[in-house]
Amino acid sequence: MKSYRVRVAVALAAAGIAVTACGGPVQAGSAAIVGNERITSSQLNDEVRELRAALAANKIPENQLQLSFSLPQTVLLNMTTSRQFQELGRRKGVTVTDREVDDVAVAQGGWDQFNKVLLANGIPLDESRDFIRAVIVRNKLAQQSGAGQDQASQQAALQKVVEEADSTVPVKYSPRYGKFDPQQGFVADDRFGATAGAPGAGAPGAEGAGAEGAGAAGAEGAPQAG
Repeated sequence: MKSYRVRVAVALAAAGIAVTACGGPVQAGSAAIVGNERITSSQLNDEVRELRAALAANKIPENQLQLSFSLPQTVLLNMTTSRQFQELGRRKGVTVTDREVDDVAVAQGGWDQFNKVLLANGIPLDESRDFIRAVIVRNKLAQQSGAGQDQASQQAALQKVVEEADSTVPVKYSPRYGKFDPQQGFVADDRFGATAGAPGAGAPGAEGAGAEGAGAAGAEGAPQAG
């Protein structure tokens, strides 16, 4: 059985959305630790508020999003993914230009259109350029790892890159956002009660979040995802 991360990567190869993660303890007040970088619960809450405001401004109903996790979990996954692959790229000397980032948006019909896709997949607008930059880094690393035009080589290369990212720049989540399972993504952990922001825990329209809804983008030139 392929891992959750690789299944999502393959499903969203055309959409440019990535989800990777691993587990572990984090210090109080942290939502996640990415390598040596801390994402605080306060930072996450701010991003969730901004995302919800942007969804409302663009008339995208939160309760109609086709997502795999709660909105806070999705935002957190996307924030950690962005930081993880950017850091891996820095360590391996992989760079991405602003032009490359803009080219992805152009391939989606321009930033105005692409921003709506990003919002619908739990990516706050102030995180969007860094997120796309991270996905391009991941794609370049996958190409270096032997990704070709066939699905088998792409899956194998993505698996290598995801494993290298997780070992080189590990991600640790606060248990209040749920336990991360490699086969399923975030799952409820009865030891800690209701998952923060999960259905029934006070988050409107939280019937699932995550990158899988990005398939609607259908972008020919968008970066692949893992």
